[in-house]
Amino acid sequence: MKKTVFILMTILLSLPSCLQAQEKNYEPAWNSLRNHHTPEWLVDAKFGIYCHWGIQTISYEKGKEDWTDEQLLKQFKGENFNADEWAKLFESAGAKFGGVIGWHGSDLKHWDSDISDYNTAKVGPKIDIVGEVFKAVRKRNMKTLVSYHSIEGDEWINFAKEGVNKYDPDIFWVDASFGGTKGSHNKKVTRKSKFIGEGTLPSPVFEDKYQREFISYFFNKSLERKKEVEFVYKSNDIPPSVGMRDLENGILTETAYDVWMTDMDMTVPPDFPTHGWFYREDIPLRSTNELVDMLMDVISKNGVLLLNIPPKSDGTFPAEVIKNLTQMGNWLEKNGEAVYNTAPWFIYGEGPTDIDEGNYTYHHNNHFAQVQYTKEDIRFTVNGNNLYASCLGKPDGDLLIKSLNSSFKLRKGDIQKIVHLDTGKPVQFDHNENGLLLKSKGMEVDESANVFKITLK
Repeated sequence: MKKTVFILMTILLSLPSCLQAQEKNYEPAWNSLRNHHTPEWLVDAKFGIYCHWGIQTISYEKGKEDWTDEQLLKQFKGENFNADEWAKLFESAGAKFGGVIGWHGSDLKHWDSDISDYNTAKVGPKIDIVGEVFKAVRKRNMKTLVSYHSIEGDEWINFAKEGVNKYDPDIFWVDASFGGTKGSHNKKVTRKSKFIGEGTLPSPVFEDKYQREFISYFFNKSLERKKEVEFVYKSNDIPPSVGMRDLENGILTETAYDVWMTDMDMTVPPDFPTHGWFYREDIPLRSTNELVDMLMDVISKNGVLLLNIPPKSDGTFPAEVIKNLTQMGNWLEKNGEAVYNTAPWFIYGEGPTDIDEGNYTYHHNNHFAQVQYTKEDIRFTVNGNNLYASCLGKPDGDLLIKSLNSSFKLRKGDIQKIVHLDTGKPVQFDHNENGLLLKSKGMEVDESANVFKITLK
């Protein structure tokens, strides 16, 4: 008997924490769905990549702006698409999960659907885009993400369930039409989850009962398959503690006490009509420095960065995209200790850069690269007895971190040593009531963010 109990306990403890906590099926009720927990693998991953690729890519080519979907579909061939090359780029950039849009901007599905023949496996490029990308990503032991943006009509839930059944995504991400609280900011229906009722336009969003039905279906499939998954949504589209909220091209102004995500476009469009997300020729890209700075800012505030990278219509990536992401991967290879598996500190940092909330309650407040960090901006992460201070730039001479003064959280004698992560070299320092002074003598600093590993007693 004792041996049986021991075996059962061993099996139970070997299960992921979320599955230990939730042994029964989820009911399609918000109080039941609140038993779901964000998986640790996603909290620890910090960084993922996905791609906007479809007939909209063709529509942004010169002279094709007014083409019908059918005309665009005839041109959407994806003749040089290679899912393994996509996954290789995701991995080399330092991403821990990767994926692709499953449905966006038209009725065309990007997977081999059994419900509708209007899908990319049967028409257009004749490619099961979701399936091929997922297969390649999983070969590299990365987690998968699919995003559904087009939500119209009750039949959406059948396509969503099909995506779960056929492809078993680790992250199921839905856009604003799932709940409408982001869109309603513009319509003045709600703001920050309060009904203000100033809007008069109808808001055709997914009904509450269908939200509960799909999320419970997705979570129950994860129990059946003994895996940990996450549901990601926009703004206030569902109640708290059910999934992970996402901000579109948005940066929080402060530390969140729930783990959140920003989906950030690598392109920087000149205006909203140009918008972005899909590849457009001659649209500037965010630099490696900006990508690294954003990553460190987001994770210091308890966030996860999801980066969109735009493939060209033939399925290949522009040379500049590959270059910037490769450089980012090189930076993460040296400094990843301050990123992966870390937690935020009680303050996210210090420095002169303040971020405006924006007109959309954080959504789009970095849509046009409004946020530009400086070498005076410091961001913190922690792991064990190590505090990581990331300087978002190249310090000029000695670096004084004022928030680490000996009168605040770290007292004299608390710091054992400091190492510059990129070079692995020790850093001389002086810790006093004015701050933590990192001395530049003999220090080789990077042109991008510089991370200092502070080992505490």
